[in-house]
Amino acid sequence: MENKAETGSVRSVERALAIVELLGEHQALGLEELHYLTRLPKATVSRMLLTLQEQGWIYRGLSDRRYRLCAKRLFGDSRQRFKRRLVESAAPLLLELCERTGLVADLSCFDGERVEVMESAIPSVLRKRYPNNCQIVGQHASLFHSAMGRACLGELERHEVERLAERERVSDESLFSATEQALQQGFGQRTEGYWEYPVRLPFLIRAVALPIHTDGRLVGSMALHWPMDQAPVERVLSLHLNSLAATIGDVQQAMA
Repeated sequence: MENKAETGSVRSVERALAIVELLGEHQALGLEELHYLTRLPKATVSRMLLTLQEQGWIYRGLSDRRYRLCAKRLFGDSRQRFKRRLVESAAPLLLELCERTGLVADLSCFDGERVEVMESAIPSVLRKRYPNNCQIVGQHASLFHSAMGRACLGELERHEVERLAERERVSDESLFSATEQALQQGFGQRTEGYWEYPVRLPFLIRAVALPIHTDGRLVGSMALHWPMDQAPVERVLSLHLNSLAATIGDVQQAMA
């Protein structure tokens, strides 16, 4: 007959496996959702999640605080594994960058067609101003209006930029010229007054971004963005562009 310690250990394993199975099925879940789906006490779920994090099974988003299986626990979709590995490698560096600069730091993945926002870190001094920022994770940023999109475009051949412009129906010559001019500056800068996501902030922002490469190929970009009334672009560039570049260098090294 099993003793109480053995029975408790088996039950813990069963509960942990149930959480892993749910995350595999739903991709991302929060504590409340897991509490509801497992029918376990919230404190129990919280302990299980902490243990799974410590053992390298799950990752908790910086922005949306939802749990996901780590890249090395995913099977079948190599592209999804790569994106998760990029996020997990960049997250601590992204968090450090946002706290050091006092600006929001965003991470994107570029698949050659679209720019997907993968993670966002908000410094403690700006948290109250960004109550809905978590909703941009998983959204696709505009290639021709967002800083992250323009940073990626700057790494492409002209014919690829023209192909994407045709697909996005960017027919305004002045917009295309402005995009080319921004790309020549060596960084991406968002179109002021244009909001690139379905979720809007209650204030205007500015943003700058640089591309990310791994194994010699473009894989995404990282941006700093901030409320427009906080600082002009030139000031942020002089103060923080080197920090952004250094963080991207660290991410690229971690992914190598």
